[in-house]
Amino acid sequence: MLLAALLIVCVSGDKAGKFDPEVTRADIERTVAYLASDELEGRDTGSAGAEKAAKFLANALARAGVEPAGDDGKWLQKVPITRTSFREVPKLSVWTEDGKERACVAGVDFDWYSGAPGTKRLRTRVVTNDEQMIQFADDEVALFLDGSMQDRRRWLSATKGVGFGLIITPGSEKVGTKPMETPPRETKAAGTPEQQPTGQLRLHGEVLALLRAGKIKAVRVYASVERVELPAFNVIGRIRGAGTADKPELAQECVVFSAHYDHIGVAKPVAGKDADTIRNGADDDASGCAAVIEVAEALAAGPKPARSLVFLLATAEEIGLIGTEWYIEHPLFPLEKTACNLNFEMIGRPDAQVGGVGKLWLTGDERSNLGARFRELGMPVVADPRPSQNFFQRSDNYAFARRGVVAQTLSTFDPELHKDYHGVDDEVERLDLDHMAQAVRASLPGVRALADGALSPEWNPGGDPSKR
Repeated sequence: MLLAALLIVCVSGDKAGKFDPEVTRADIERTVAYLASDELEGRDTGSAGAEKAAKFLANALARAGVEPAGDDGKWLQKVPITRTSFREVPKLSVWTEDGKERACVAGVDFDWYSGAPGTKRLRTRVVTNDEQMIQFADDEVALFLDGSMQDRRRWLSATKGVGFGLIITPGSEKVGTKPMETPPRETKAAGTPEQQPTGQLRLHGEVLALLRAGKIKAVRVYASVERVELPAFNVIGRIRGAGTADKPELAQECVVFSAHYDHIGVAKPVAGKDADTIRNGADDDASGCAAVIEVAEALAAGPKPARSLVFLLATAEEIGLIGTEWYIEHPLFPLEKTACNLNFEMIGRPDAQVGGVGKLWLTGDERSNLGARFRELGMPVVADPRPSQNFFQRSDNYAFARRGVVAQTLSTFDPELHKDYHGVDDEVERLDLDHMAQAVRASLPGVRALADGALSPEWNPGGDPSKR
């Protein structure tokens, strides 16, 4: 606690000077030590600790010399996120064609899947093709999506799962064996309470067979639910581009440098044990945030970039890239003018498989020209050595890539050695700060080439996920 308090004074006091634009171990330690301090309680999305982290990072960007680019010309971009909490185990009634009511038991006849339930009696409709999903759109209707998993995903994607009273999907032909004794777990989802997706449940056994046969005409969910909008924010700064003499239009393009600052909060205490429960997230991804701050300082201290630069420190990565998705829907520059997203994720310790201290790997290296161009610039960057773990799809870069923007992540994460991932032992004391400083310095030639327009990011044939 004392360390955290001292760090706040160092970075937010009126007399504090600008950070040194040189990438140093001390600057990196300052950033990571505060973000991963117990005071922030694991930076769970929407928590008081996450809000403190956002304000700290806004201060850091301000002292780095970049300008605010959030809502209303300030640092923070509000991201609407709603927490849905069940106060009780949900119940379900169905009415058969003869008008008889049948009570269904959670955990036996049905499982609650997701979303926010309504409590009105709803007439049922069976969906078996794409057209019916739109045709039956009505908040007085419970839709039974009687198709394959691929069909159901397509149908829900077409409507974003809203506009209906309830979504029902097929579960097991056998009933469950254990009634649900505790309410469904709390969930967090994008949007205000009024924008939450329709509730979804899965039916099992005889009730499923009756619905599939068209013999269930109405359903009703009984549940007491609390929906609360959480204080969640992206932190955004920028440096305006100046173009070049022969390409003034580069000033209208941008490069987004990003990392996520949220983590997963506090674990449940173990009965009878006085153990650490705070999942501090020093490597995941306080380390990436420190990298973005160092990159911002270095670029702000240098010559004016040709391209405009955006520094995005995103919330809610851990619950589905929500913060980055919100930025993409409300960007500073249109996506067609976004030349690249270079993301930093988990650079806290060296990876022996790529050469150890100061060496980096790039997710999706084969997908674009970035990796090859970085190596031409002398950067110690290799392809992701573990493609089977799908790291390209597992961080904020993927939200950009799905829209066609060249977007990849620099990392040094070694999952075989770093067993504290998402655990209470991901603390600053476990990081290799000298390695981090070297890794950030190693990224700067590529960072500068992107900023100056000397590197034009392009997808390699077959590499763009938006074309698949």
